[in-house]
Amino acid sequence: MPTSSGTLRIRTYTAGGALPVKGAIVRIRGADEDNGYVVHQLITDDDGLTPAVSLPAPSIDYSLFPEPSEQPYSSYNIEINANGFLDKKILGLTVFSGIESIQLVNMIPGKSIDSNIIPNGNSQTVIPPYNNLY
Repeated sequence: MPTSSGTLRIRTYTAGGALPVKGAIVRIRGADEDNGYVVHQLITDDDGLTPAVSLPAPSIDYSLFPEPSEQPYSSYNIEINANGFLDKKILGLTVFSGIESIQLVNMIPGKSIDSNIIPNGNSQTVIPPYNNLY
């Protein structure tokens, strides 16, 4: 189980980065057995940013060797919902110990969060595992 941590912030925007998406609901869940208990719910501010959240991650020591004995990062899944935008999912987001990561999320205008209309799918991104870091 990870004993170290890294931090994560989410930045939601639209119009090619020109406009922040305020009030988006961001849910962060652990994607691995070791961090499956981690669940956070955050809301973006006027600048489209969530507060930084500390997340468990393996020791930085695992990142210092060409063939680490343990995966040198933790994986997380995030879901983002905002009024007037399609829902968004990012699966396999990585967090490294001692690093603050900012995940940029381009929100696509569409349905309202309160609508019962289900679009032809949401926007989902899957980040594959790092099979060969070096």
